[in-house]
Amino acid sequence: MFSNLSESTTDSPISYPITDSRLPFVEYIKLCQTMIEERRDFAEADSETIQKIIYANSPFEYRPESSGHVRCGALLIHGLLDCPFTFREIGASLKSHGILARAILLPGHGTRPADLKSVTYHDWLQSVRYGVETLKQDVDEIYLIGYSTGAALSIYHAMQDERIAGIILLAPAVKVRAPIDLGASWNHLLNAFGKNRSWVYNLKEDDYAKYKSIAFNGVRQVSKLSATIREMRPEKSVKCPMYMIMSREDETISSHDAIDFFSSQSHRDSKMLLYTSIMHGYPDPRIIARNSAHPELNIAHLSHAGIIFSSSNQHYGQEGDAPCASLSNQQIIYGAYNAIEIMFYQILKKAHLAKLPRKALTYNPDFDYMADSISQFINRS
Repeated sequence: MFSNLSESTTDSPISYPITDSRLPFVEYIKLCQTMIEERRDFAEADSETIQKIIYANSPFEYRPESSGHVRCGALLIHGLLDCPFTFREIGASLKSHGILARAILLPGHGTRPADLKSVTYHDWLQSVRYGVETLKQDVDEIYLIGYSTGAALSIYHAMQDERIAGIILLAPAVKVRAPIDLGASWNHLLNAFGKNRSWVYNLKEDDYAKYKSIAFNGVRQVSKLSATIREMRPEKSVKCPMYMIMSREDETISSHDAIDFFSSQSHRDSKMLLYTSIMHGYPDPRIIARNSAHPELNIAHLSHAGIIFSSSNQHYGQEGDAPCASLSNQQIIYGAYNAIEIMFYQILKKAHLAKLPRKALTYNPDFDYMADSISQFINRS
């Protein structure tokens, strides 16, 4: 069902339904569902599994139950390798607070990893523009909520569009960590000498809501987007209030650069929720530190991948069905660990130099507080 998702079975280009703002969002969802069904490999899947996978990867809308006019709407923008499933829980929380939530599907995602080989970050920006233009037709105030790469796309769009009432940035890819950035640059150099490498990893796909295989082009597009934002900053700024939420120990993006970016933004209504395992004060009073260590759960700190999911998430929570899920296991320490660190601790464990191995945390034990704070930020702005 997942094994050949990274292989391209057809070279036919994808026509993404993101260029016509007159296309109703409900029709956009249907077109994306058709695209997902046509491009994914469902050869070994039963009908129930097929529908679960299509549901997870499809754009969605959560509309408040009140029949009256909705003042605030949020466009939810997922990250690299992810899909709209990332925002299902936050979308439901927004709806319960009277906020219209819509999640888009970024080109190259939700189908198979090979589709990321032929997209650019401009394609992703076009999907954001479509989402904003269609949302504008239904609400008075538009907020962008982006996770990782989606946060970088939110920053770029807010710099260009003064109609945005506010942005919420979750683990923002203002700058990716040095090894990731260096890898993208190295691949670009190899390509220049005719030594084409398409993949960082080309693995068996076993997670229906996230790619495991990583196309170099996807990483390169994130790096180019981040570099473009840095080039724009001297001349353009984010004029709306910003709510940044991140882990200081994030293993994927540079938390140092993200904090610097936040502090450079002068809006008095901006704020940051900084999860950290080492509590200390910050000179910017808008930064609120919150403890991320939960020894009773064997959690050392929060990870990049887990910050956006609850402990009860059906896929990534404590009882989740994802292969990488952080199960209730007292024999493992969970946190913001990358693959190299996990391997290192396995070696130490075998050599009896460490008591417990490490594993990346796939959920946020403080999710309810975080989700409520996002809705409060929108409704108070």
